[in-house]
Amino acid sequence: MLRSRTPRVIDILVRVNMAIAGLAVVAMLLHVVLDVVMREVHVPFSGTLEIVSYWYMVALVFLAIPAAQARGEHIQVELFTAAMTPRARAVIDVAVLILSAALLVVFTWVATEEALRQTARQAVVEAGTGTIVVWPTRWLVPVSMGTTCLICLVQAFCLVRALATGEGMRTEAGEPADV
Repeated sequence: MLRSRTPRVIDILVRVNMAIAGLAVVAMLLHVVLDVVMREVHVPFSGTLEIVSYWYMVALVFLAIPAAQARGEHIQVELFTAAMTPRARAVIDVAVLILSAALLVVFTWVATEEALRQTARQAVVEAGTGTIVVWPTRWLVPVSMGTTCLICLVQAFCLVRALATGEGMRTEAGEPADV
């Protein structure tokens, strides 16, 4: 896909997402190591699997989606577009970004409704002899989908602007343009 320079607001959002995801990785590492150490000294420590599954992994997976979109790192199949001109690819990319944004609006809406339901019932999961609160992590999904939608719209706008001005549409040696 033809990429644009990331606007500052999007860059900040992605950095915040990645910082939180990085903290989740460190917390997961420390949590698992602590669990292993506690098992070795025969001190029960329950809930590691549930906390890793319902807190750390949710943060890692969903907070990385906007970052991948902002950096143009999602999987692409260029079977039909490889032989097209950079301008034709940019037009297709704009259409795909707008369609993606429309789908992400639906995902955000549905995920927000689910997060509201989970929050209203104060969702928990059983872990050993107790429970672990999980409803806050349900909000990471609509935040992630909404941020990704915003990124797609900004990228589409930047590509439309580049198409209108002709800026960045040509490259040397036939390489894809970096719009």
